[in-house]
Amino acid sequence: MKVENIITQTLEEAIEFDGKLVKKIQFDLEHINRGWNQNKNDYNSFKRSNYNAQNIICFFEQFSYYSIEWDDGPAGNKSREIIRGKNYFRYIAFITDHENNELKKIVIDLPEDYKETGIIVTIY
Repeated sequence: MKVENIITQTLEEAIEFDGKLVKKIQFDLEHINRGWNQNKNDYNSFKRSNYNAQNIICFFEQFSYYSIEWDDGPAGNKSREIIRGKNYFRYIAFITDHENNELKKIVIDLPEDYKETGIIVTIY
């Protein structure tokens, strides 16, 4: 994610996510739509999706309809990460892209010193 491309959206209703109320989400649409090239340390040159901000909000809002058991074990869907010197919890789950009738993986970070904003890292 590039800091200059981060979008912050306030949700109409707070969503409970792993025991925390998420009122806002942040994401980088370029990162979501193009992915990240580790070798170039930049976005990929090709698009893998064409999502807009409303799509991302709808994807996250799916978490208000079901409960997930978050497991921080070795093969779990929750882990601790250090990103730019800060501690985060990283979550990996699946959501449904209803437009394309596809199951998509979503990666979400919550800062360890969580306030009210969740970070959508990517969707693929």
